[in-house]
Amino acid sequence: MAGGLRRPSAPSIALLTLLLLTAACSSPRPAPPVPPVTPSPAAPGPVSPSPSPAQGPVIVGPAPADLHDVDWAKTPVPGEFCDVPGLVHLNAEGEATATSRTWGTVGIQGGNTIKYGDTDGDQRDEAAIYMACDDNGATMSGQLVAAYVVFTRKGDNLAAIGAITPRQKSASYITALVGLEFAPGRITAHEKWYRQTDPHCCPTGDATTVWTREGDRLTPGEPRVVS
Repeated sequence: MAGGLRRPSAPSIALLTLLLLTAACSSPRPAPPVPPVTPSPAAPGPVSPSPSPAQGPVIVGPAPADLHDVDWAKTPVPGEFCDVPGLVHLNAEGEATATSRTWGTVGIQGGNTIKYGDTDGDQRDEAAIYMACDDNGATMSGQLVAAYVVFTRKGDNLAAIGAITPRQKSASYITALVGLEFAPGRITAHEKWYRQTDPHCCPTGDATTVWTREGDRLTPGEPRVVS
C-alpha cells in the first residue's frame, strides 16, 4: 500500500517476542524483603555455684539425758570439718581413713579430748569433741585441719551442730586449737598461731575467736590477736 506502514511479517513478530522475553529474563529481579532478625539471647557464661544451703543438725544416734555419759569412742562424727562427706567411724584407737573432696585420702584422729559447757541455757551441757585431719602420712608435717565438733541433744537424739576451726591464719603450718570456753549463746576458741620464724614445735602467737550460737547454728566472729 503506497505511502502506508508495512505490516510486519510473522517472522519479525516472532523475533521481536523472543527478544522481549530474553530481555525480561536477563533483567535483575529484586530480592524479596529480608525480615528483621531478632537477636538470639547470648549464651550464658560460666555460673558460679551458689553456696550450699546451711544444713541443719546432723543426727548421729540416740542421746542419754546427760551428754557426759556418751561413749564418744563409739560415736560417729560428721566429716565436713575435713571436707569428708557423711559420718566418720573411728576405730578402737580413735583413728580412721577417709576420702576428702579437697585432699583425697586423709587420716582422721579424735574422740579423746572432750570439752563440756552449756550454751543454750537449758542447764544441760553441750559437748565439743576434738578432731584432727592429716594427709595420711604423705608428709612429715601433714596436719590439715584441727576442729572441735559440737554436739547437743535434739529430743532424744544426739546431734552435731557444727565444727569450730581456727580462724587466725598462721605464717606456716596450721593454727592449733588449745581450748574452749562456754557461755550462754557463745563458745570462745583459744588458738595458737605460727609466726614466720616459729619452729613446728612451738607456735608463739595467741588469738581468740568467739563463735555465736543462734539456734542450731554456730557462726564465727573475727579472730582477735592477743599476743
